[in-house]
Amino acid sequence: MKDWSRSSNTGSHRNASFSFGNPLSSMNPSLPHKQEMTLQLGDARVRVISGGQGPPVLLVHGLAGSSDWWVRNFDVLSRDHAVYLVDLPGFGSMRKYAKQFSVAGSAQWLAELLAALNLHQVALVGHSMGGLIAAIFAARYPERVTKLVLAAPAIALPHKSVLPFVVPLMKQAMYIHPAFLPTFVRDTARAGPSILLRASRELLNIDIKQELAKIAAPSLLIFGEHDPVVPALLGPKLQSEIPGSCLAILPRAGHILMYDQPDLFKRTVLEFLSKPSGAY
Repeated sequence: MKDWSRSSNTGSHRNASFSFGNPLSSMNPSLPHKQEMTLQLGDARVRVISGGQGPPVLLVHGLAGSSDWWVRNFDVLSRDHAVYLVDLPGFGSMRKYAKQFSVAGSAQWLAELLAALNLHQVALVGHSMGGLIAAIFAARYPERVTKLVLAAPAIALPHKSVLPFVVPLMKQAMYIHPAFLPTFVRDTARAGPSILLRASRELLNIDIKQELAKIAAPSLLIFGEHDPVVPALLGPKLQSEIPGSCLAILPRAGHILMYDQPDLFKRTVLEFLSKPSGAY
């Protein structure tokens, strides 16, 4: 498998092929609009879930996450958009590719994935670590991003070592929605401690300040009012570093804001995506 842990600003697509499975509605009637495909990308078999028609939107999960973290958002977003879900290497269905994962290298991996899907431009929605990866991608591939949504982005966090970071993580665990707890426990266990520790160290220490200034796409920053992991007070500073970006604070939302306040999150994102690019 190609080593995506090495960062590069140029991506190429090699040896990609598709196989299409049955619509997910045959397995889960509550998800009538989702379809699953398997993409052979290099040596990796990548599961891609998609649905809807319209401008393409790619949802990128965070640390210890998976595509299942968007369960409360997919159906509404896919009414007017072609929405794509994918697990990052090392997480969810891609857990066996953990050795090839790095935060910085994931931008190139996304570029190769989009090329394989024949998606020349997309709107990116990234949560937490996925927001960090989406920001790096938008800076390095500005021509590929139509809109950028960073939800509780793990960018320039106040702690630089893992130990002090444990306290806010424990606080967040106390406030996880009961219905989300099984997904959180399963995905954390699937990822395992090794990649969680390695990815945490990288995201706490990576400096992308210069890259933030290169983001050209209209950008929306969304923070949860009660997020102990990525505090909302970080929002104004990050907004000042991304040219022309907008900032929204979701009341009564924690770190997993798209699950905590799904209706408000969806309305905020859809309003942003529907605006013409010059209306900011």
